[in-house]
Amino acid sequence: MVATYFAFLDGAFRYDCASCGQACCRGKGIAISAQQELVPLLGRVPRIAPLLQPLPGGYVRLPDVSDGCWFLGSDGMCGYEQTHGRAAKFTTCRLFPFNRVFRIGSTQVVDVNSVVCPIEDASGHGVHHAELAAELAAIGNSPLTESQVPLPSGAKELRWLALETALRDDSANFLDEPHFATFATQQVQATTRHLGLRGESLSTVAQLQTYLETLYGSTDSPHTATVSRRLTLLSPSLRFNALFRRGSDDYRRLVRKMPTQLLATFVLCVQAAVVWQKPLSLRAITELHQAQTELRSLLARLTEPAMLESPVDAAELPPSLAMTLRQLSERLQRRDASTVPLGEHLVTAAGSLPVAERALLPALLLRAGEALRFVPPHP
Repeated sequence: MVATYFAFLDGAFRYDCASCGQACCRGKGIAISAQQELVPLLGRVPRIAPLLQPLPGGYVRLPDVSDGCWFLGSDGMCGYEQTHGRAAKFTTCRLFPFNRVFRIGSTQVVDVNSVVCPIEDASGHGVHHAELAAELAAIGNSPLTESQVPLPSGAKELRWLALETALRDDSANFLDEPHFATFATQQVQATTRHLGLRGESLSTVAQLQTYLETLYGSTDSPHTATVSRRLTLLSPSLRFNALFRRGSDDYRRLVRKMPTQLLATFVLCVQAAVVWQKPLSLRAITELHQAQTELRSLLARLTEPAMLESPVDAAELPPSLAMTLRQLSERLQRRDASTVPLGEHLVTAAGSLPVAERALLPALLLRAGEALRFVPPHP
């Protein structure tokens, strides 16, 4: 029997197509099954044939149109479903926004498409796992629900499904915590136990939080608790997408960094909410998390020592930033840099900058690329 992992809590999310206003999927196009859905479509809408694009793997694609889906009705509902019935509806649309369905080994994973659909927090009264399982059973085998995702090295041996399921279920206990750092700490504890590690420092989260708030400003705002709840809801999905992306790193290394990467996303989201003067939506949090992949990966490692093999280019920067970046480069090129956390170097260098410019230092350090080398811990 195939195990199914839902990358979100049961009933966590709801959606409302009629009031969405997003021009269904925002012009992202539709992929359909060549074997199961193409012939019925051509029988119902024969003149759409010149617009179809066959793709490898048993798919046919209807191209993007910026005004929305080809079958979007003026009432915001699916005209294809209204005309031909729900059983005729394309698989990807029938499951949407829970249409990110994959196979990882013998496990079926169902993920929510939070980067496209403006899903909402349903407080446990949204779409339930049982409903989606029944829908998948009714659809049967389809290339749209059988997309294979390779396992990162070591994931199977380290029982990735047991850890991700436990953390997903744990997240329900942290939805009302006022600060995401509490759930990040729980993730560190659970991961440490699961991997059988000893001496894993639980002070890492607190230390990283101090560095981030020094660089980016306080996370104490009217929007903090809402951002924390929304990020906690999204955490199982964001973890899955980071851990199982194609070409991903060794699972053990990846999974140990996930709690601090999510903490970095939280701090960035709180700052964005302060600028926007309202908390980010679930979709906006997903977009920011994805857009800042390199930055959050760097921020997650501020508690580790690092060294620079060559200075970071600062030629076109304003004088204060250019001087600070040169000083930071010099500090990180010294031999004793290998014993000091990168965050200490950044915080010390940032102290000479106006508060408004401090947050630029980590992003500027990304220019170093492979010249920034983290120092492995002593065995």
